[in-house]
Amino acid sequence: MIDIDKILDGLLDEAAPLLRGLCSNALIGVYVIQDERFVFVNARLAALFGYTQQELCAGMGPQQLTAAGDCPLVRAEIDRRLSGACQSSHYAFRGIRKDGSQFDAEVFGVSTSFGGRAAIIGMLLDVSKRNKAERAVKDQLQFITRLIDTIPSPVFYKDEAGRYIGCNVAFEQFIGRSRAQLIGLSVFDMSAPDLAARYHAADQALFDAGGTQVYEAQVEYADGQRHDVMFYKATFDKADGSLGGLVGVILDISERKRMEQAIWHEANYDALTGLPNLRLLRGRLAEDLERTRRTAEVLAVLFIDLDRFKEVNDTLGHHIGDQLLRQAAERIHAAVRKSDTVYRQGGDEFVVILPDISDAQSAGQIAGKIIRLLSLPFLLGDNQVYVSASVGIALFPDDSKQLETLLSYADQAMYAAKASGRNCFSYFTPCLQEEALRRQDVANRLRRALVAQQFEAWFQPIIELASGRVVKAEALLRWQHPELGTIAPGDFIAVAEEIGLIGDIGNLVFQQTLDVLEHWPTGQISVNISPRQFISGDCRHWPQELLERQLPASCLAVEITEGLLLDERPLVVNTLLGFHQAGVEVSIDDFGTGYSAMSYLKKFNIDYLKIDRSFIQGLATDNTDRAIAEAIIAMAHKLGMRVIAEGVETPAQLELLREAGCDYVQGYLLARPLPREAFLAFLRQGGCA
Repeated sequence: MIDIDKILDGLLDEAAPLLRGLCSNALIGVYVIQDERFVFVNARLAALFGYTQQELCAGMGPQQLTAAGDCPLVRAEIDRRLSGACQSSHYAFRGIRKDGSQFDAEVFGVSTSFGGRAAIIGMLLDVSKRNKAERAVKDQLQFITRLIDTIPSPVFYKDEAGRYIGCNVAFEQFIGRSRAQLIGLSVFDMSAPDLAARYHAADQALFDAGGTQVYEAQVEYADGQRHDVMFYKATFDKADGSLGGLVGVILDISERKRMEQAIWHEANYDALTGLPNLRLLRGRLAEDLERTRRTAEVLAVLFIDLDRFKEVNDTLGHHIGDQLLRQAAERIHAAVRKSDTVYRQGGDEFVVILPDISDAQSAGQIAGKIIRLLSLPFLLGDNQVYVSASVGIALFPDDSKQLETLLSYADQAMYAAKASGRNCFSYFTPCLQEEALRRQDVANRLRRALVAQQFEAWFQPIIELASGRVVKAEALLRWQHPELGTIAPGDFIAVAEEIGLIGDIGNLVFQQTLDVLEHWPTGQISVNISPRQFISGDCRHWPQELLERQLPASCLAVEITEGLLLDERPLVVNTLLGFHQAGVEVSIDDFGTGYSAMSYLKKFNIDYLKIDRSFIQGLATDNTDRAIAEAIIAMAHKLGMRVIAEGVETPAQLELLREAGCDYVQGYLLARPLPREAFLAFLRQGGCA
């Protein structure tokens, strides 16, 4: 056992050399004060203040080495020791050097006696560097604390046991607790059991592996609502290198999740009807096909197109058309099973996927139900509207096992239903594919033909019965194919309209017609205009081109179908009126076979009616055809219009038309369609019938 008293006696015996060694210390200033003056200072203390030992001990006291603001403190501490109020004291003050500069000083003083009177012996240290370092650390900690508190995302700290040891303001707001309440708690004290277990497992995994950790989870805010968040965590070590704990940041991604969901929904669902769109259709159909392959069941694809929807959209407006599409979508959805899916293909087209059906007849039954529901009247505002539907059906695996092929086959079957009169459904058959391939081949050939300038306008003379002379002609398109020979319009016009080439082809015919009219300005040539040319506006510039070529407007006539008169779109109406105002005459082709409307004949100032060849063929043998032809001629004359009979092939037909008062005739009996040069030669020879 250590004998402290014995050690103390030994130190007292050696007091003189020990004190001398202490006073000679080169690092610590040593002083003795008596009567408020220095009676001893060592060399280190004198050097700290910039004086010599002699200067300090020549009557100077502590107050002269103390900054003015700290003088009361120093005086009080000296008085306390000299008065016996305390034996020792420890304090800090700002010292003043001889040159007036200041430094931070720390004093340790003890009451004693010297020469039989009270005195103080003490030690003084220059702690300027230490204080500066401490202030720097404090400033840095304060900066970091403020910086972390300004971070809008919650930040937290945990020790190596997973207990909270700190956080920022955002974390306090998020959790609904103050930092003081948080210290020492674990996730099990603060979160729902399911969430706490997830957090605890993640923390332990991070402690085991070290480094950083990022994962997505949910947190429950102070208001009780759960939010989607990302956790970003990292471990930190203590000064000795052992694990200190972890720091974490919580990033709320709820809004991003909502935006991602909204973007995904917008990309995959139709905004008007709320139905899945074509993009989602392909993904889900692929899944349905794969499932059907495993179960060996039958799957049907129904392609639905609304008949006469365009008429509703054009006559009543797009807002009414949108209402119709929404109601149609609801009716289609009501007609199918819960396991079936309805998609909007686009426009007025819908697709229905019927998985797990027993046979083709089952698909037909559902298609029939859809058709019946869509044929019921639609109440759209103040309007009661009727439409119908054409439905095409393709079956997996009978028709095809490929997704895109099934969709294509169902589309082809839908067009077959339209061709059959609409308001019905049609199954896909191989012949439909053959027809589709044929049309595709024609489309490809048409594109090449237009580039290769294989289209040519031929001209069929039209005879004026009163004079027997050729006063008019009709421009007829011919396709001069290098391998297939001459191809008539009936074999390719419909395809040209589908692929959007009819405008270019129509303009080509018009230009070739103008070339002929330059050699025959006193005659008149009529040019057929497709409804699509009117809708696209491709023919609006024709009257201007007549002026540029210095040709009279009367030398051109345009032939349109009766159905075009029912199209009340401003572009169509204005184009027709523009032709009339420019002096270009208008003929109604194939009159009597379309949707005749007498009021429209008057509205658009029609100049000619062309009696369809179907009435002319039976003119000499069928009393009904003769009566219809005579009625058309009489009506036209009453309305101030002239009549052209087309398809005249026998003398008897010609004579009956003459007797009925027909104005012009056209047909093989009189002249066949002729190429440009042959037609001009025909005119030079007199052009008489």
